[in-house]
Amino acid sequence: MYTRWTSHLKTEEEKESFKKEIYSAKGVLERLKDIIEDDHSGLDRSEIHPETYSQPNWAYHQAHKNGVRQYMYQIKTLIDLDQQKGNIKDPR
Repeated sequence: MYTRWTSHLKTEEEKESFKKEIYSAKGVLERLKDIIEDDHSGLDRSEIHPETYSQPNWAYHQAHKNGVRQYMYQIKTLIDLDQQKGNIKDPR
């Protein structure tokens, strides 16, 4: 599990307790990941329309979409507990 999840906690007891809370919400996190992936697919589909490039400010729209895409990737990485380095077994 990424230390970012528990970096706000001081003691090992607090960290272990919080890890258990995170793992108990694994189903919710997996659903959130699915929602983000659906939104990401929609974002990708919005770029394949030729009208997109006929707008004079399309480069700003593209930059915005790239920023959204990058943040989606960060969040998906953070909430995918199974893919994190040093993943401990689900303590539930």
